[in-house]
Amino acid sequence: MARTAFPGAALAALGLFAGAVAAAAAPEPVARVVAPIDWQAAGRARADAAQAEAVLAPLRASATGLSRVRLPVLLLPAEGDWGAPRFHGRDTTYAALYAPARAKLGLFGSGTQLVAPADLKLEHAGGAFESIGDGADYSFTRFGAAYTLRITCDEPLKDKRCTDPQYLTEAARALLLVAGAAQ
Repeated sequence: MARTAFPGAALAALGLFAGAVAAAAAPEPVARVVAPIDWQAAGRARADAAQAEAVLAPLRASATGLSRVRLPVLLLPAEGDWGAPRFHGRDTTYAALYAPARAKLGLFGSGTQLVAPADLKLEHAGGAFESIGDGADYSFTRFGAAYTLRITCDEPLKDKRCTDPQYLTEAARALLLVAGAAQ
């Protein structure tokens, strides 16, 4: 009996050894972690009460999850060609969807970041304008959170809002901090 037990134990040990070697050789995964938010800086940058109310008033009846968002909520000011947004938020993400004439404009916020292993280089840096075929993205970070403004146009090759970075750059500069809190 000792002989039949030994090959099984040897095979089990060999299996554990092979598993340990495979685990050591396996690539380290990319991880999504909660970003450290600079709430002090966000507090100093918060829109004044009148501006915040002008932006938030049209959302009060239809916003989903606004009070549960745990990152600084940036929204476009009430005046502008974009109109009032539809808002959906949850924990560390939100989306505000606007409908300017002949286009769609989305603002996406994320309070998480990707952490790559040392041997993997992430290609996209924050603060970049990028054409996406039917529109454009403008990505940036503020207070430690990541944001993307995305516009799609009915005529993406003719509409300067989708071909020239100026529209999204100005929209990013106009954003107001109106909600969000550490929880």
